[in-house]
Amino acid sequence: MATLSFKVTAREAALIRRRAKRERHSVSEFLRSRAMGEHAPRPAAAGYRIVRSRVTGLPVMVGPAGVPGVKSEDVRALLADFP
Repeated sequence: MATLSFKVTAREAALIRRRAKRERHSVSEFLRSRAMGEHAPRPAAAGYRIVRSRVTGLPVMVGPAGVPGVKSEDVRALLADFP
């Protein structure tokens, strides 16, 4: 199998790694699927809105019906390797 290499900024590398992890792919699998056009379509942004929390008074993003919310465990997993 051939190997390709290319340069990205540190910020771009972090973004690629996060997106690959979110989709439960290796970086190679993630980039290969993107390059070959084999990725699933992203959910449309329509239906998302910002509301004010009745508990904290802070702005909170609310997704459309049927879209699962983000759990504390998900956030912990995403931030586990954050410096």
